[in-house]
Amino acid sequence: MEIIAKAKFIRISPKKVRPLLKDLRQKNVDLVLASLRYTHTKAGRLLYKLIASAAANATNNYNLKADNLKIKTLTANDGPRFKRHWMRSHGSSDVILKRNAHLAVVLEEIKPTTTPIVKKQAKPITKTTPADPTNKSEVENKEVGGGGFAGDNIKAKKSGGSGLKRIFPRTTNK
Repeated sequence: MEIIAKAKFIRISPKKVRPLLKDLRQKNVDLVLASLRYTHTKAGRLLYKLIASAAANATNNYNLKADNLKIKTLTANDGPRFKRHWMRSHGSSDVILKRNAHLAVVLEEIKPTTTPIVKKQAKPITKTTPADPTNKSEVENKEVGGGGFAGDNIKAKKSGGSGLKRIFPRTTNK
C-alpha cells in the first residue's frame, strides 16, 4: 500500500531541498525522522513535517505501523515563481525570481500486512421531521398565498396588506 503526502507552494527553492532528498530515499521512516530532527536547515524542518504527516496519515487512516514504512519516492518540484524587481543604475532593473517548491513523499510498507484495511465510515444522514403545525408563525406564512417574487409572503404579512401592493408596485400615469 502506498501513502502519499504533498506540500505545495512551499516558499523555498527546490535547489536547496534536493541535496537532502538523495540521502533519505529508500530508508525507514523512523530513521529518517530521527536524522531530520537534528538538521538545522529550513529544508530539513519542512521535510520532517511532511514525512511525519505522511506517517501519521498511514497510522490514522490505514491502521499501519510507522516502523513498517519506508520512503519509496521523495521529490521536490518547481512551483510558481514570484517575480520582483531590483533597481539598478541608469533607470534599469533586474528581475529577482523568488522560487516556490512542491514537495511530495510516497511511503510504502516494508512487509505487507494481511489484515483488511478499515477506513472510517461517515455518519449516516438523518432526515429531519416536518415542522410542528402548532407553530402559529409557520401556519400564518402558509396561509398568505400568491405567486410572484421571492419573499412576498413575509413582506405581505409584515405590511398587513393583501399583497396587491407588491404585485402592482407602480402607479399609472394619469
